[in-house]
Amino acid sequence: MKKILVVGTGGLAREFTSWFADSHEIVGYFSSNLVEHSQFNLPGLLHQDAITPQSIGTDLVVVAIGTPSVKAAMYEKFGSLGFRFPSITHSSSVVSKQADLHEGVIVSPHCVVSPNVTLSKMAYLNFGCGVGHDAVVGSFAHINPGAQLGGFTNVGEMSLIGSGATILQGVSVGRNATIGSGSVVFAKVAEGATVMGNPAKRMRAFES
Repeated sequence: MKKILVVGTGGLAREFTSWFADSHEIVGYFSSNLVEHSQFNLPGLLHQDAITPQSIGTDLVVVAIGTPSVKAAMYEKFGSLGFRFPSITHSSSVVSKQADLHEGVIVSPHCVVSPNVTLSKMAYLNFGCGVGHDAVVGSFAHINPGAQLGGFTNVGEMSLIGSGATILQGVSVGRNATIGSGSVVFAKVAEGATVMGNPAKRMRAFES
């Protein structure tokens, strides 16, 4: 059983713990939140100060944080300290042997990943997601529960796909875009755009 450190103690980290604690030994968590670790009876130790692989007994780390920009920052931080980022797939998910899973990819329970899919560095699929054939999910993208990506879709890096969203076949989502929960995306989404609804429309009031 491989030992791992989990970055984060929020809801995503607790989900990860629930699903993967039987297959991985979680030695602890790294978080600035002083309450959640004890409040939710998470295993291992809580770390807040500088750590190294040697000090915690493993060089494997999972970043269980849903915000792509924060996930990218943690990747740089822990990578510089000598940590590695394993690709982990839950046993209930179906991942084609022809799919390409890069460093740090997490595939949660009950997902389906089709042939010739590329899940790029640190992409995270939450539970119940489907990714159609020949789709590409960019680095640090986060796909929330139940989202469905059609064949030949392309989700740009740092993008956030809301729960239950559907992206139709062949549609591209630009870098750093946000797709609202339950949205149905029929057409290309521009870089940095936020879209919501069915059909999905740009919501400039929600863009930073």
